[in-house]
Amino acid sequence: MLHDIKVEADPGSLDLLTGGASPQQAVCEGCSRIISDRFLMRVNDTSWHERCLQCAACQQPLTNTCYSRDTRLYCRADYQQ
Repeated sequence: MLHDIKVEADPGSLDLLTGGASPQQAVCEGCSRIISDRFLMRVNDTSWHERCLQCAACQQPLTNTCYSRDTRLYCRADYQQ
């Protein structure tokens, strides 16, 4: 099953610059750490650091699309095996 990867700006970064309320912080699905980067990756309603979003088989970065099987993410080549 093909899933598009969405890159999103941290919605709280503008609030922090303007003195607004502190936003709820996203937690990376890959490393379980808070994402404080300006951009984050979204796959299947989960958030990822760019560096953490990689193929479960070959560890290559997943930058445009990915495939999901048994809650793991794969590049196209490894998903088809």
